[in-house]
Order: sequence, then structure tokens, then C-alpha cells
Amino acid sequence: MGTGRLKVGLAGVGHLGKAHARILSQLPGVELVGVADPMIDQARAVADERHCKAFDSHKPLLELVEAMVVVTPTRFHHAVASEALERGLPVFVEKPLASTSAEALRLEEAARSRGVPLQVGHIERFNPAYEALRRRLFRPRYIRAERSGPFTGRSLDIGAVLDLMIHDIDLVLDQARGAEVVRVEAMGTSILGGHEDLAQARLVMGDGLVADLTACRCQPTPVRQMTMWGAEGFATLDFATKCLRFVEPSEEIVQKRIKAPEMAAGELASLRETIFQKHLVPGETACPGPHDALTSELIDFVAAIRQQRAPRVDGRAGRRAIQVAERIIAAIAEHAWTGNPDGPRGPHGLPALSKEAPRRAA
Repeated sequence: MGTGRLKVGLAGVGHLGKAHARILSQLPGVELVGVADPMIDQARAVADERHCKAFDSHKPLLELVEAMVVVTPTRFHHAVASEALERGLPVFVEKPLASTSAEALRLEEAARSRGVPLQVGHIERFNPAYEALRRRLFRPRYIRAERSGPFTGRSLDIGAVLDLMIHDIDLVLDQARGAEVVRVEAMGTSILGGHEDLAQARLVMGDGLVADLTACRCQPTPVRQMTMWGAEGFATLDFATKCLRFVEPSEEIVQKRIKAPEMAAGELASLRETIFQKHLVPGETACPGPHDALTSELIDFVAAIRQQRAPRVDGRAGRRAIQVAERIIAAIAEHAWTGNPDGPRGPHGLPALSKEAPRRAA
């Protein structure tokens, strides 16, 4: 790779693709050569704004660039990324990496055989709050995450698991440090007639870590939060505000020298008054970064190309997240809503309560 400006092409200029185009057109050392979208008028509008070329297909763009960014609907990720990788081009693909883990594995292997970076857009890895947590000495034993928001009308070719929960699956796998998922329990329902719009999953890892994940894309108030606890403390991450809150236990707590059930009334009163000053000390860290997370991950992509190294979130990470997502989706499909194995199952099986049915007494 030369030392001049890196020539980059962008496939897909929908809602998120426009953000990628804006950032790529402003990144130092990068030239956004062109954007491609079958909706050519939209491609031309973005190209005019970003001073690059417009195409109605990614194919001619592949001949003009040194790297590709793929922000198409998920069902096209594999096809577009495959063609770019076959030409030996480094590729950034928005999450999820592909529609299936089989497709993701083929992309992973293609990148490996060509010796080029394949990066997946798991953006929360670049959230300053998560980066701050990762710098701490902390090994969580339990994780709870909620990722919910209003209906957007986008990403309807996949459900809430691959659309939203995939972010938190990736973070759980990152925190598990190589441990595999040994058990999955899940339930979910379709609210608007397609794939699941609401999903709840429990993951049990081989190293004992347990994670409860919730995703909903029909909730009025957006939520992007994760809590974790372990021997080193209790962490709460707000991905929207980029804030990390961490409660650290005192040495007396860690060494289990405090025995509340054995304390006299006066000792208990003192403990109650001082517990958050002496023993469970909360701290809050606002984590402003020099860039937003989308910019940071594109900077990492460019750096991986220039330095000939693996990106922070590579093809293997993207494939592993999809494999877990597929197990969750399969568990959702098998969930028996009434407990009867012969009764209604899956995301379209949630039985409605009859209007005539009497309510149980409290």
C-alpha cells in the first residue's frame, strides 16, 4: 500500500451509508472515490455533496479503489464483500457481517487467503465508555444489557437479534475472552409481522459468565445500557451518553471481613450510613473521545490497511457473533409460549389473551 491517499469506495448510501460517506470524505489520508447504490438518484445526491463519483452498482467502483466499505442491506453483504475480497481489496462491512454464519465464514476465509483486513462494524467496541471499561482490571461474572428504540422502518430483512442484540453479543464475547457459549435460552415475538421485533436471551459461557440480553425495536424510549458485576466491582455503561459508572468494593468487602448478619444494631446503623463512602464507593466517568465511534472504527480500518495488521473487530469476531445470534434465533423459534410442547411456538406464536377471559384476582 502506497503512502498517498487511500482510495476508498462505498457501497450503500442509505441512512447509515450517508454517515459513512460524510466521515470518509473528511478523513485525512483518504479519498472517497465514489459511492454506489441501485437508487442512483440517491447515490448522485450523496456524490454531489461529497465531491465523488456515483454508480448504480458496486462493480465498476471495485476497479477504481484500494478498499471498500459495505453498508448495503444485510442480505447483500456477502455478495458485495466477496467480490471486493476476490480482487484483494481490504473490506469494512457494517454489522452483521453477513446474513448467516456460513456466509460470514466464507468472507473470513477469503480475507485470510488474500491477506487483507476484513473489519466488521461493531461500533460499540469503539464507544469511549466501553474503551474506558476495557482499560480496567475487571473480569465480569454477570452481564445484563438492554438495547431498545423506536421503530425506524430500516433493517427489516433481519430481526431484532441481528439488528440490535448483535452489538451486545459481540461485547459479551469480547468480555468472555475466548470462552464459548455452552447454553442458550431465548424467547421473542414479532410485533409488526416480520422477524422478531422483541427478543430476550440468556447466554451461559464455558467459563461461568452469564449474560442476559434484551433487544426491542418498537419501544418509544431508546435505551443502550449494559451492567456488569464481578469480584472487582460493579460497572454500568450508558452507550448513548458515553458514561461509565463503576462501584469499587473496599478491601474489607473483597476479603469478606464484613459480616452484616452478625453485627449489632449500632454497627449495622454505621454500616448503612457509610457503606457508599467506605465500602462500595461509586465513581462516574464521562468518556468524551477525540472522535465519535463511527469515525474511530473507520480510522482503525484505515490504520489496519496501512500498518498491515488485523483490525480491532475482524472477520472472526463478526462470524462468532452471528453464530451465537443464530442459536438465539433458533431458541426463539422453539420457545413454547404456553409450556405445552404441542402448543404455539416461535416469534409468531404468542397467543393473545381473550377479551372475555377473566383476570386473576390479586
